[in-house]
Amino acid sequence: MSAALPLLINAFWGMCVLRIAPQDVPRSSALLALVTALNLLFSVLINQLQLDLGAAVLVAVVELTVLFGLTATLLFYRRLSPRLTQTMTALMGTGAIIGALVLLLLWSFPQIPQLLRLAIFLWNLLIMAHILRHALGVHLAVGFLIAIGYAVALVQLIWFVDGLLGAAAA
Repeated sequence: MSAALPLLINAFWGMCVLRIAPQDVPRSSALLALVTALNLLFSVLINQLQLDLGAAVLVAVVELTVLFGLTATLLFYRRLSPRLTQTMTALMGTGAIIGALVLLLLWSFPQIPQLLRLAIFLWNLLIMAHILRHALGVHLAVGFLIAIGYAVALVQLIWFVDGLLGAAAA
């Protein structure tokens, strides 16, 4: 596995710079579990910079649930369910790469300018669009609109859950 690690990191980085497609990663449930765990870990660590541990874990789990649920729904609707494992592996692997970069940036420079935060957010949406374009067989612009839809749905759901938690605490 140690010899495969640099190849996998290189493949996920290739997706981050839009050179490699999700079908270029192996269809492996074990790999999907590994990159999902890494993505979850980085998400919790990033969220914990602003939230307590419980809320950070909840937000991270909501993020992954939304991403898995919406992706599975889109692939099922388009009758492309066999692509789910590779698509989710690509989304989770690139998410882990971006998460590691963001965490490194936040630890090194706690006051990242808003413009840089926006650039990273848009880059992440572009990566998702690239992966969804290949998985769904649509134009990059359509993939980008779907990625924006993911982001909006996620923010709305997090606000809803936050409201429920706030009401329960009161």
